[in-house]
Amino acid sequence: MKMRRLAICVLMVLALTCSSFSAAAVNSNVSYSGDAGQFVFEPGSDRSVTDLFADFKDVMPGDTCTQTIRVRNNASDAVDVKVYLRALGAHEQSQEFLSQLILVVSAEEGELFRAPANQTAQLGDWVALGTLSAGGEAELTVTLQVPVSLDNRFMNAVGFLDWQFMVEEFPVQQPEQPDNPNQPSQPDQPVDPDRPDEPEQPGEPEDPDQPGQPSKPDVPKTGDSVNVELIFGLFAGSGLMAAGLFWLLFRKKKSGEPTK
Repeated sequence: MKMRRLAICVLMVLALTCSSFSAAAVNSNVSYSGDAGQFVFEPGSDRSVTDLFADFKDVMPGDTCTQTIRVRNNASDAVDVKVYLRALGAHEQSQEFLSQLILVVSAEEGELFRAPANQTAQLGDWVALGTLSAGGEAELTVTLQVPVSLDNRFMNAVGFLDWQFMVEEFPVQQPEQPDNPNQPSQPDQPVDPDRPDEPEQPGEPEDPDQPGQPSKPDVPKTGDSVNVELIFGLFAGSGLMAAGLFWLLFRKKKSGEPTK
């Protein structure tokens, strides 16, 4: 994953006055646009376009003031950002004045800084404020404590201190969008299967060997095979016997012998 790191320095202005006028609270914003690493700071002031301490003007001894700063990711949906903060300290001409004031910086995770305003203390190195998706934000609460015993020689004094914001970009992988989401895509045409090979034409069968002549089947015996001469002789003999018997009976009747 490709990461890009960008940092920018912010000039913060604190002003002490003898006026008892109290202005309405104004929230400050630090927005990361993602365009060429651009940050946008609001509301700014006539002393610095990056001034985020709108509520730290016209303070008096004994005051405790609170400033809310929102850090936003206004980059596109394709980028998440991890936001860091560190303090670079007070300008040289502001060291004595800011050393009299106590500054407290808190985030959702707890207290990040508590020290005289001219010091870097716990913010001397980068401190992560969180990872923000597109449209996400982190909130800082900055509290300024002005002691009642502050010397009158600091009346109308103005203090300058530098903070630095940094972001690391983490590109977000976006799902691929169809060319025309309203039209369903046509299914791919199925690939024609390979045509099966044409079967080979069978060759002419070889002539088998000429078979021998089949043997004649056995013919069942019929009455034609009976000895006709013998049968004829038996019939002739039977006829002679029958004729002889008839003649014998005829003779007996003619002679008057009773028949049995």
